[in-house]
Amino acid sequence: MLDLVKPLHHLDALARHLGPAGTPFDIDAHCELSFFNEQGEPQCWFFKDGSLNVWREQNHIHVDLMTAPLYLSFSDAVIPEPLRYTLMTETPCRGFRMPVRRAIEIIEHRQLWKSFCHWQTWLMRWFEWRDAHFIGTTTYSQIRATLLTMAGWSPELRAQIGVIHHIQNHTHISRSVIAEVLAELRKGKYIEMQKGKLVAVNKLPLNY
Repeated sequence: MLDLVKPLHHLDALARHLGPAGTPFDIDAHCELSFFNEQGEPQCWFFKDGSLNVWREQNHIHVDLMTAPLYLSFSDAVIPEPLRYTLMTETPCRGFRMPVRRAIEIIEHRQLWKSFCHWQTWLMRWFEWRDAHFIGTTTYSQIRATLLTMAGWSPELRAQIGVIHHIQNHTHISRSVIAEVLAELRKGKYIEMQKGKLVAVNKLPLNY
């Protein structure tokens, strides 16, 4: 499981200075969000509450489910023409959004580059961790890494999301294979599930 601690102090500094210039939002669950606003400008999102799924548009890969607080500005934040991503709220989300251009102006004016770099470094490490566990690894390793990630969610979030559905979205492993592995892990008391939802993860074996 990713043991990097979010740099909340730096994230709070960004929120304090960017928030007054942003457009507040309060969005229901299962809504698709774009990194471009109504005028076609790249926009960034700051999530104060809620959870959301990140999808890579190019190959419709589910990157991960992320929880607030979050500051996301994948599109043209600093380097133009990056990979495109789409957001889908998993739970109701609250926060603010604003054009990337305006966010960069405020970051420059308020000398917030240190906080911005700390946050971007955390995001890069997070992507690095994901790639290390899901690219070129075995089926079981991918299932194991996903279960460990889910173990770090709040009980309320785990109670809303089916384990098999989430693992399949996240890894593209067949439902039958996932179900077989989960059944064996439950038999060995490595995990606890109830009505298809993850209740607890105990010490998982390294190999299956």
